Amino acid sequence: MPPRDIETPPQAPKEPDKNLDVTDGFDFPVGDRDGRGWGVTGYAFLDWSTSSNSLHPGEDWNIPGAGNGDYGQPVYSIANGRVRHSLWNSALGHVVVIEHQLPDGTKVWSQYAHLAERWVVPGEKVARRQQIGTVGRGPNNRFTAHLHFEIRRYDLAANAWPRTNGVAWPAEKVQQYWLHPSAFIARNRPSH
Repeated sequence: MPPRDIETPPQAPKEPDKNLDVTDGFDFPVGDRDGRGWGVTGYAFLDWSTSSNSLHPGEDWNIPGAGNGDYGQPVYSIANGRVRHSLWNSALGHVVVIEHQLPDGTKVWSQYAHLAERWVVPGEKVARRQQIGTVGRGPNNRFTAHLHFEIRRYDLAANAWPRTNGVAWPAEKVQQYWLHPSAFIARNRPSH
């Protein structure tokens, strides 16, 4: 199944979810909690993707210069949360999406794609830095090993992509649905 176009804006939740733990901060999804030894070496947030002919709604993380050397490395939940999706998609490979609730009741969703393995199931509660899978190469080993990582403002389909009827969205519209992952994490680090 190709990435899913988004046609209409979703509605944000109105009240805090009493069944979802509040986050105590956010860490990076690979490497140590600060992402040391890893970097955004593929497409960055809002780069034009020649693969999809649209703006890239996330970041592609790997170990600089590793090629496929980071294949199978751990991928971690960036914060406490609940798994919304854990599935296979023909465009993205193995995908995990986790719902997170901030102290003010706001929610965000982190997406981890091109995984080699998924270690969590829908509905499962996860902790910050809990391993949720491993770095992969996407469907049919389509890509050099890396983690495609997104932070979303809304509970979108696991394979949502910023376009409508195949037409790429402008940056302003992409930013209505997706957040800059590294900037969001940097603003919301744990206090300890």
